[in-house]
Amino acid sequence: MRYLPVSLDTYEKKILILGGGYLALSALKSVIDTEAEIYMIADTFTKDIVKKSEESDGKIKLKEHELEKDFKFMGFDYVLIATEDFELNEALEKRASSRNMIYQRFDIFSKSLMSINRSLEHGPLTFSLNSSRLNPTITDIVFEDLKNFVKKYNLEKLNILNEIRSELVRKNSQNIDEIIRKLYESETINLSTFLEEMPTYKIEDLKSSEDLINSIENGSDIKVEKESTLEDEQLIKKNLDDAKNLSRDKELNKDDLHLESFKDLNKFEK
Repeated sequence: MRYLPVSLDTYEKKILILGGGYLALSALKSVIDTEAEIYMIADTFTKDIVKKSEESDGKIKLKEHELEKDFKFMGFDYVLIATEDFELNEALEKRASSRNMIYQRFDIFSKSLMSINRSLEHGPLTFSLNSSRLNPTITDIVFEDLKNFVKKYNLEKLNILNEIRSELVRKNSQNIDEIIRKLYESETINLSTFLEEMPTYKIEDLKSSEDLINSIENGSDIKVEKESTLEDEQLIKKNLDDAKNLSRDKELNKDDLHLESFKDLNKFEK
């Protein structure tokens, strides 16, 4: 695998597309849904490119300028080389490469430093497909299949599971992956109810999460220990009192202590 699938940040980035014909339109389509500003330079542009620019509310900026082999371009985060002239693309690629610019050449499978995938967003998920442009027709066929495939994932369910995971991380729970998988695969558990109930209880491991799941599914008593509802100062005082009982130093004073340590009773042993 030559190109590692990664996600490039396009927020407040600038993309330069060199070319105004069919290849440039293909390059434009590959980045048009990003958050980047798109600049296109060519001596002329196809009607489709002009139309997309007019409909982009300023996102796509066109500049008619003759591109030559010594054309200088700097100040862009990503460069897409897509003119209809092979030799011109060759020269532009050498310039981009010599300046360590992140670029992709669209006419051949070259030494491009990146390869843009066909991407599809479905809620919190992003699916991508890379065929190295060797057979765009086959890529289109597979991509249509991918669109149908992603529909099986319920967005509401995915979003609730994301919230549940955030709460488990906040609780510093163990076995988070196993808990999420069990919840995802369950056909009876009401995820919204689980999300509403879990902040009240200590979900420390897979066993405590299973107890909460079973209680919700069966309507039985919850065996999971409840979270403390004490305020920080109350909790510190309570743990300080407990520490005094465990310590031989009965004159223990909170002014002499690192108070954060007294929020965790497990740190004290006889």
